[in-house]
Amino acid sequence: MLRQSSTLKMTWKLLWVPFLLAAWALPTTSSLHPDQPKVLLVAFDGFRWDYLYKVPTPHFHSVMKYGVHVKQVTNIFITKTYPNFYTMVTGLFAESHGIVSNDMFDPVLNKSFSLDHMDIYDSEFWEAATPIWITNQRAGHSSGAAMWPGTDVKIHGTFPTRYMPYNQSIPFEERVAKIIEWFTSKEPINLGLLYWEDPDDMGHHLGPDSPLMGTVISDIDNKLGYLIKMLKKAKLWGTLNLIITSDHGMTQCSEERIIELDQYLDRDHYVLIDQSPVAAILPKEGEFDEVYETLAHAHPNLTVYKREEIPERWHYRYNRRIQPIIAVADQGWHVVQNKSEDFMLGNHGYDNALPEMHPIFLAQGPAFRKNFTKESMNSTDLYPLLCHLLDITATPHNGSFQKVQDLLRSAAPRTTPDGKSTTPLHGRTKPKEYEQEESYAYFIGVSLGSILVIIFFVIFIKHLVRSQMPDVGAVHPEIVQPLLHA
Repeated sequence: MLRQSSTLKMTWKLLWVPFLLAAWALPTTSSLHPDQPKVLLVAFDGFRWDYLYKVPTPHFHSVMKYGVHVKQVTNIFITKTYPNFYTMVTGLFAESHGIVSNDMFDPVLNKSFSLDHMDIYDSEFWEAATPIWITNQRAGHSSGAAMWPGTDVKIHGTFPTRYMPYNQSIPFEERVAKIIEWFTSKEPINLGLLYWEDPDDMGHHLGPDSPLMGTVISDIDNKLGYLIKMLKKAKLWGTLNLIITSDHGMTQCSEERIIELDQYLDRDHYVLIDQSPVAAILPKEGEFDEVYETLAHAHPNLTVYKREEIPERWHYRYNRRIQPIIAVADQGWHVVQNKSEDFMLGNHGYDNALPEMHPIFLAQGPAFRKNFTKESMNSTDLYPLLCHLLDITATPHNGSFQKVQDLLRSAAPRTTPDGKSTTPLHGRTKPKEYEQEESYAYFIGVSLGSILVIIFFVIFIKHLVRSQMPDVGAVHPEIVQPLLHA
């Protein structure tokens, strides 16, 4: 009896083997997909490309040494904050995404948009494009934004999954803490956007050539060092792809280089929509020719264009928010209506071909090469790069993934690289190639598991039958004696 019990126990142990093997053979979704890619996009407003070399910037140079660096980033015209920030997250020129300046007037909507007055929350100004946080969320992921321009605007009925309403007084450290909290929460983000106002603010106040800018640049480098330290403390460093960039550069101005419009034009003949260095002029009814002819010959350092004559290379012509006349000052010159207005020692907004207008681009993380320097890229190329890193499908854009794929360790595209012929992939969390791999693996796993179960079930039945049959050689000798003695 003891032997039979022991045999049954062994049989039941054997019975577990096929199920364990079958479970091992069946594929799981997590085994087919690596950890979800994470991207943190950081922008220091107005950080000109050569600020990296004006004073020691050890943290920036560490990223360059262990990551990638692009020497020349050509941003879009006009080289102001809101147009360029929206380009970075849409891949579109200003004429396409519709944020043509920090100050705009839309004649169809009959509405104004002004960064100076923070009158920027009307969704209708933003919805000619779809920013990356919405595309990321439509793909089933989560996004988080700490003060990134436009992220506190409801665009296409959507905000980022997590965001901080804009408040310039919130310290950099608090913004970093929020971003890290979102990346490490139970329902983490995979895309973070972080913004800081300097060195732009101080660049306007001091001028980029001021020796005092050295302290400002050093402070930005220390802030980058703090961010890296906190990412390491949160165990995100090494798993997260960090991109550091800016919207534009800065050039030195002088009170000796001022163009005063009141010297040439009667204010009753026009409305000044946008300020220096690109004056957007809306002539009053019947005054177009006079305003244009007057301005065209007003000042040798002012170039005046009718909207249809704006250079094609600026991609700044085909949008109703671009005014009928724009007057573009030469580098370092400042346009005012009269000299009583505020004057800034540093400014931007000039021709995007000027080196002083160019921002920075650095990146470090598992997706990027190490100690690699690239000569040039366009700011429109950032968007398809972000989509590739996040493994999401880009919406139509003006950039090119091919122009920046050499920044990556593995440049094989996982998404359509150029969005000119793409459409958003709504509600999908996995590309088709992953689904095909999963279906093949699932079929193989199920087949192998089923075969193993059948084989071991047959062995089990056979073993069970044998265990129930009496072993003749083991029966007590008295039992074989005759019951009836003659």
